Amino acid sequence: MEKLKKGSSVPLYKQLFEVIEQQISDGELKEGQQLMTEAELSAEYGVSRITVRKALELLVEDGILVKRQGVGAFVAERKMHRRVEGIMGFTQNCAAEGKKAGAVLLAAELAEPTVKDIENLQIKSNEKVIRIVRLRLSDDVPVILEEVRFSQKYAFLMGQDLTTSIYQMLADQGISLGHSTMEIEICYASEEESRLLEVKEREALLVTKSMVYSQQGEPVHYCKNTINLSRYKMTVII
Repeated sequence: MEKLKKGSSVPLYKQLFEVIEQQISDGELKEGQQLMTEAELSAEYGVSRITVRKALELLVEDGILVKRQGVGAFVAERKMHRRVEGIMGFTQNCAAEGKKAGAVLLAAELAEPTVKDIENLQIKSNEKVIRIVRLRLSDDVPVILEEVRFSQKYAFLMGQDLTTSIYQMLADQGISLGHSTMEIEICYASEEESRLLEVKEREALLVTKSMVYSQQGEPVHYCKNTINLSRYKMTVII
């Protein structure tokens, strides 16, 4: 047990915060593991329960712990983290986080274009679009409900295994991605979204709407991601 320094300029609650955070980082405390009670932590580290409570509240605020009413504090499930500073597919994002990417294919079809499709994909009103809907999994846990729309130029995708990386399929065809634009907003889970993403109905979800372009500046696809906020976070580099 690491001792707290009572004569330090760093407040005791902050020291305890750092000790518990380090224990989680080092793997001494695992995801989903319950911590000692406030009384036990107080006795273990020789500090007041008020100090313990303040440290735990800070850990909860930072998403490191979760509190369950009447049960106690638990180590939170580690969220996927994406730094938004370039084009990165979900599979690549998972690999960077040391996680296994997966997908459940919900739809793959030729669909009538919307007004937005015609504008975004620069197609004619009588052209169909390829609509692909997938539930993206990280270590077999649902994180993102993804809807991707391509012009018919990318019809070769319909013959591929769409539970794997679409960006790898594009790369295999010599298609290099250049840049993208992204809109970010909040929505509230519908009945279907709550079922697929394992959240409560009307729970807040993060939505990103992206247009991805080739290195030649041609539109490649539009993508709408509906994200479980309890399992994912983003850092935007400006």
